[in-house]
Amino acid sequence: MHWLSKVKPTTNLFVHFDKNVYANNETVYFTGYLITPAANPIYKHTVMAVAFIRDADSTIVLEDKFIMQNGLSFGSITLPDSILTGNYHFLVYTDRLTNGVPDAVFNQPITLKTNIDPAFKASMKLAEPTTAENKNHNVLVSVTSKDNRFLPKPTTISYQYGNIKKSANTDISGQLLITLPKHNQLTDPNLYLKLKYEKDSSFISMALPQAKSKAAVKFYPEGGSLINGLISTIGWEVKDQQKRPVALTAFLYKNNVIIDTIETSSYGIGKFKLAPHMGADYTVKLIHDGLADSIYHLPKAIEKGLTLSIAQSLVKDTIRIHLKTNLTHHLSIRLHNFRETFLNIPFDMGNNTIAVKIPLTEVPKGLTTITVSDSLDRPLAERIFYAHYDNADKVVLETDNQTYMQREKVNLKIKLDSTQIQGIVSIAVVQDNRLEVQKVNDIESYTYLKNELSLLPIHIKGLPYKDKNYLEQVLLIKGWRRYTWQDFQNLKVSDTLTVTDSLKLTGLVTKAKKELTAPIVLGTYGSESISLINTNNKGFFTLKNEDLLTPPGKKLYLFTNGGKMMTHVIEVNNLYHKTSLNLTKTTVKESPILPSNLQNNAELVLKSNEKLIRLKEVVINNKNDNGFNFLRGANACGDYVCVYNILNCRNHVGDFGNKQPVAGRSYLTNGIMTTYQVCNTKDLNGLYLIDGIHTPKEFYMSDYKEPLEPAFFSTIYWNYGSVLTAGKPTEISFYTSDITGKFRVIVQGITNKDVVYAERFFEVKPKENQ
Repeated sequence: MHWLSKVKPTTNLFVHFDKNVYANNETVYFTGYLITPAANPIYKHTVMAVAFIRDADSTIVLEDKFIMQNGLSFGSITLPDSILTGNYHFLVYTDRLTNGVPDAVFNQPITLKTNIDPAFKASMKLAEPTTAENKNHNVLVSVTSKDNRFLPKPTTISYQYGNIKKSANTDISGQLLITLPKHNQLTDPNLYLKLKYEKDSSFISMALPQAKSKAAVKFYPEGGSLINGLISTIGWEVKDQQKRPVALTAFLYKNNVIIDTIETSSYGIGKFKLAPHMGADYTVKLIHDGLADSIYHLPKAIEKGLTLSIAQSLVKDTIRIHLKTNLTHHLSIRLHNFRETFLNIPFDMGNNTIAVKIPLTEVPKGLTTITVSDSLDRPLAERIFYAHYDNADKVVLETDNQTYMQREKVNLKIKLDSTQIQGIVSIAVVQDNRLEVQKVNDIESYTYLKNELSLLPIHIKGLPYKDKNYLEQVLLIKGWRRYTWQDFQNLKVSDTLTVTDSLKLTGLVTKAKKELTAPIVLGTYGSESISLINTNNKGFFTLKNEDLLTPPGKKLYLFTNGGKMMTHVIEVNNLYHKTSLNLTKTTVKESPILPSNLQNNAELVLKSNEKLIRLKEVVINNKNDNGFNFLRGANACGDYVCVYNILNCRNHVGDFGNKQPVAGRSYLTNGIMTTYQVCNTKDLNGLYLIDGIHTPKEFYMSDYKEPLEPAFFSTIYWNYGSVLTAGKPTEISFYTSDITGKFRVIVQGITNKDVVYAERFFEVKPKENQ
């Protein structure tokens, strides 16, 4: 087990994002928690890299890096107008590598909507009903202008369905008829379209009707095997072709004779009892209109063995086990997590049936495996359970009211459980419909379940850890999980040898395309202070983290000292970008493929009561690109002032009314008038733009006293890291925005004892005089 823990170390990086549905021009706020560091100690993880990736084609849209200290990292990314709507995910990892692979990796799926109406309207529908006689799907795509007129030019449509990838153009009426052959066993039933008209693009998709397909049915005898004549509890799971759970009823047969009726829950999981006999054929037939008729066979019973059953797999301080056997009585019980053994108890079964009660004093909190072995230490039965389970809230949230008006002050009180001495948490207060259930991640469920087990059924309420009934079902079928005992037999000491390293930015300076013959000095420009970097004789150099530290939203440049840049060329080897590319190819996203219903490209546009009324856009060509061309009105430092005299106002990112701030003048910042200092970027020739490591950006707070200032914020409060102390409530205040409806407060983080999560809801109503 010690060797295996070195070969396959378990790490836990969790990132709390303020929400999982965003719009263009919104700022994404997040806090990274490195809870379990794996092969490298926590202090060696000094950078958290974040890549924003489009699901449709795995394109890396944005990248950034943030400083990490003591396992904590705080950051934010602004999503510009130019990003297309659709499904994306954030890929997050730290800079420490083991055998060339990042120690800690985290994925957060998100949906990107827009507050701008599409440049053109696009929709698709089935041209005729699908029947058994039709051999093809006929899909009609229609494209018009925003005011429902014909477009003067054709629209290019690229589409993908299964293995089919083609492109075509619309006709003069803006329509295209796509004919596709029917497939019976497609894993992904969706037809994906990318539409491009001149410089504007859009994505739409929809699920095409499928013929009845065979379900994926698996049986999990508790303990691992069916034993002749011994009653076993059998867990079973049913999924459709898209890996979605299916709730249904089925008949259980013995030698083609019905002996029982069994069923699965909404999570596609069920259980039943059976005393099998050798030679008998046990089968299951599903009763479901949407699935093809088929027979599914249970595993065959073996003559000799042992059954293991647990009445409850969520336990606090004691685990109770029931064992039945028809073979040798010299056994041992091992409690472990495949990385460490906590207890190993040899015993003799005086009877064929025995109940064992084991105190869990030496067992840590979390998923634990029971393995019963024979006298030669060969596993006979195995079961997973959760030790020291407690779903009580360790953080309590209280608001002064349940209902508020627009732009009204909210007082929130946060109390830490007295058993948790101290903690640090991130706090998000967001519009509730900006949190899609299937994309929600909470720190408790991720740390103790998702990070340990394979794909879990989507929990209806989004919080798997709190639901005991859900967990009992999952742990019954996830008993044989990440490792198998065959891994132990094949391990060698040489397998434990590892090479650790850190991601770095390195580079080379050449002159007239030739190596240097003497070292030169480089400088960084754009951070709060200038750093000097020495090359070696051949021009090679390495950028340290302290050389790359950059204020939020600012760009970092590299130049040669002494004005020699015009004769020198700098090339930087960005290992972070290469690592992100590799991870997009190697990281397997285990998630069900849901049928898409995005048949109109306006469906990902925010509702009118959640967005500003945008003026008609004006294209301004500016050849002096300062690296902030998506921030209209910003200066070379990325700073801008909105029409309401607010510096870097988050509600007016890229707005046409923005102006550059003037040194010496005062502007509102977090409700306080602050004098703007000079932007110290100069017009130097030959500046080489490099990716810096950003420090966190403060969340903008406002009381919205200016009645004409629009306040359509879906995140109305964010705090990266608030320190909590038991017995000392933490009180914070913020204001509701112009958006009405349900809002959710989410508090999650770490304490000196555990990870913690809490949530609370309140409602915002329109002002009575509106």
